[in-house]
Amino acid sequence: MRRTSRSVPAALLVVATLALAGCSGEVSVGSGPGTVEQSEIEGVVAGNITGADAADVEVSCDGDMDAEVGATQDCLATLDGSTTGIRITVDQVNEEDVDFSTVMFVTAEELATAVGDFYSGQGIGVTDVTCDGELVGEPGETAQCDITSDTDGDATVEATSTGTDGLTVNFDLEVISEG
Repeated sequence: MRRTSRSVPAALLVVATLALAGCSGEVSVGSGPGTVEQSEIEGVVAGNITGADAADVEVSCDGDMDAEVGATQDCLATLDGSTTGIRITVDQVNEEDVDFSTVMFVTAEELATAVGDFYSGQGIGVTDVTCDGELVGEPGETAQCDITSDTDGDATVEATSTGTDGLTVNFDLEVISEG
């Protein structure tokens, strides 16, 4: 396995022109005391995605969200088969209004696909890639992926986030062990 450190954009690779407008927002308490309905969260997230293909992005969230400071909800923004995770965190609750911030992430599965595609593109016979978890889009965040290769030897790589560009989480890859 060749050693490399490269910047590799992952998730929504084909949509570099899309952006998540702002990193915060506000929703209203809906289905009951202290709850924000899933459909409202999805609508607000989708409404904050801008760009030429914004209307084609499908947003799905895990469910209703507690209107409590620190509560989180994960949503997925999908376009043309590529997915970016968007984690919503409640920052403040003012009666019926819930203020939140967002951070993007790449799921472990999407990260494994991006890592496998990158190394396959380098001529390495990748058989399988598994990652230990998601990669958060904040600079310096990391995730490790194990690469299995029948022809070039196995390796562990570390993906380090270099930040986001629109709905794309960018990261560098570095081989940290070969075996």
